[in-house]
Amino acid sequence: MTLALEEFLSIPDCHADLGDATDRLSKQSLSVSIDSRTIKPGEIYIALKGEMHDGHNFVEDAFAKNAAAALVSNTFYDSFDSSQVNRPMLVVEDTLAALQHLANHHRKRYEIPVIALTGTNGKTTSKEMLAAVLSRKGKICKTRGNLNNHIGLPLTLLEIAPNHDFVVAEMGTNHFGEISGLCKIAQPDYGLVTNIGHGHTQFLQNIAGVARAKMELFDFVQEDGFFFANVDDPLILQRTATCFNCLRYGFSEGSEITAKQLSSDSDGYPRMEIEDVIIKPNLAGRHNLSNALAAVAVGTHFGLDLKELKAALESLSLPAKRLQLLKRDRYTLLDDTYNANPESTLAALATLRDLPTSGKRIFVLGDMLELGPQAATEHATIGKALVDYDISLFYGLGPCTVEAVNACKAEHKHIVARHFDDKAALIKSLKAALALDDLVLIKGSRGMKMEDIVQSL
Repeated sequence: MTLALEEFLSIPDCHADLGDATDRLSKQSLSVSIDSRTIKPGEIYIALKGEMHDGHNFVEDAFAKNAAAALVSNTFYDSFDSSQVNRPMLVVEDTLAALQHLANHHRKRYEIPVIALTGTNGKTTSKEMLAAVLSRKGKICKTRGNLNNHIGLPLTLLEIAPNHDFVVAEMGTNHFGEISGLCKIAQPDYGLVTNIGHGHTQFLQNIAGVARAKMELFDFVQEDGFFFANVDDPLILQRTATCFNCLRYGFSEGSEITAKQLSSDSDGYPRMEIEDVIIKPNLAGRHNLSNALAAVAVGTHFGLDLKELKAALESLSLPAKRLQLLKRDRYTLLDDTYNANPESTLAALATLRDLPTSGKRIFVLGDMLELGPQAATEHATIGKALVDYDISLFYGLGPCTVEAVNACKAEHKHIVARHFDDKAALIKSLKAALALDDLVLIKGSRGMKMEDIVQSL
């Protein structure tokens, strides 16, 4: 991150009270931090006010760790007793708006492709795949982890440096207008929506609302940019049918970038064939072939050949908690605890079914959150569907999974289904039930912290 003091001073109505630090700060490259706990000497601390904590309460902590300056609000500055301690400060009306302005200003300094992606499922996986593929062409600035919101995206953009050749920016949303807002900050040249599913329907109403929110990215780039369209998704296909600046990919007819799905290998890893080249992405889950094909489409557009694409996807390394296979002495865990919605849960179940085992297939599900009025129906649907996935034992955790457990009991007498309100009790029962060569899928929404169960095993 190489920011100049002038970039901070470009923030509308920014007042600088830097004192003796003015000359020093004007001569050095600057970087930012929003966390006083991890700030490094010489960084500028941006005090953000969140739902739970106000960063202004930690300004002194940041200075104690040798922050170069602090970006604070007018309200904080007016109440700060600067006569006691001389602290260099940049003062604005709204520190979050200032962060976003700073990121937009910094992004515009670099004429490199910014590729933005969103979708209900597969955002982070696709982001990592795109970054792996494009890294064969140059140096990548990408979203760290899943920092894909109105704070995380600006921080990603502020990491753009002169040696970067591409930016791969993940965008998340659970309300209308959020993707549009993120696009105004990032000014993406390219857009990709992985898929449209039943995620965040508590706020987006229904799947049509999800499509409307996600396709705000398409609306932004279709005028002057370029879009990669997953034609296997009917809602994306419908919106992009007349788009000219568009590359269509998928396993359906009409795809410009397509592949043949092959049977999984002996370890359950999916494979696809493109022009006699077999590609086996380094991750479980047949549904991830769609994400891999998206990366192939992007890579092809930027001039990569199939040999380079194969090498990139087969050497892929993904973040934890996303269909991560963890082999233990007696059993194997499939850790998909990062998040959950109906489509991703069924995809994870299909992965569990495809993995070979001589033991039981066990499914542990925590509540799928933010489904609004559809929550009971969607959980019940999961319970009814379990017969298709060779499940022997089903554990549900949380109030919503009562519907899933009850539906499973009513439909499938041969599946042992149990509900728990207490995570410790579930763990105790699960440990007692595990036997040699069992496969255990653990999944749930982020708020359920299902990784606790993985760690206990």
